[in-house]
Amino acid sequence: MTKTSSMGKHATSRWLKLSLLATALTASLTAHAATISGNVAFTNDYLFRGISQTNEGPAIQGGFTLAGESGFYLSTWGSNIKFGEGSMELDVLVGWTGALNDEWNIDVGVMEYMYPEGDNGETEFNFYEGYAKFFYDKWTLGLAYSPDYFGAGVEDYYYLSADYKYPLVESMALDLHFGYNSFEDAGEFETFLAAGPTTDDSYIDWSVGVSGEILGTGVALKYADTSVDDSAECYLCDSRIVLTISKSF
Repeated sequence: MTKTSSMGKHATSRWLKLSLLATALTASLTAHAATISGNVAFTNDYLFRGISQTNEGPAIQGGFTLAGESGFYLSTWGSNIKFGEGSMELDVLVGWTGALNDEWNIDVGVMEYMYPEGDNGETEFNFYEGYAKFFYDKWTLGLAYSPDYFGAGVEDYYYLSADYKYPLVESMALDLHFGYNSFEDAGEFETFLAAGPTTDDSYIDWSVGVSGEILGTGVALKYADTSVDDSAECYLCDSRIVLTISKSF
């Protein structure tokens, strides 16, 4: 299914609505008690749902979050990328997090992914998605949906994920991740990959690793892979080891 040229107008409309919502939320948060936090990180390969966004190269990343006592928050996050004509990804999140009961917590919101200079009427890189994450004990269960996913000709997309963090020793944990990526059909999945051929309309991304804190600095090491078939010749989807060093403030 191919999008029409009007999708660029729809993307602009979505961004305007999200900007107005973010502005209103910022005004509300700053009028009440709110906190600002931030983070910066360096990674040898920026993986998004199992696929390298930096052509297997390094990335510098960082963001800020403005959060209120009510649980509402506004976040921005950015990273260098290496595909298309752009060189940067900039994300904006508006959401709410809080407790459902004594055992379950939730985080819900809307996220806009933007690629300055990389998005245009032909590429249609920019997209938004709604998300929900549920936290129980050591588990994080996630769901995301976009009606107009990354790339021209790619529409409905679902993402289901499960993460498990098991403490090993003090300040060190075992991290397990499983993600299921579902597209409308095999044609849209092939368009998304910009590779092929493939008869699949979905793929799995997974990883296993360790993370912790050393001298006040976060360190994470993982082995990541996807189920994308070899026939697609998607070398950015291959298995790899990723090291990330981060600092929160």
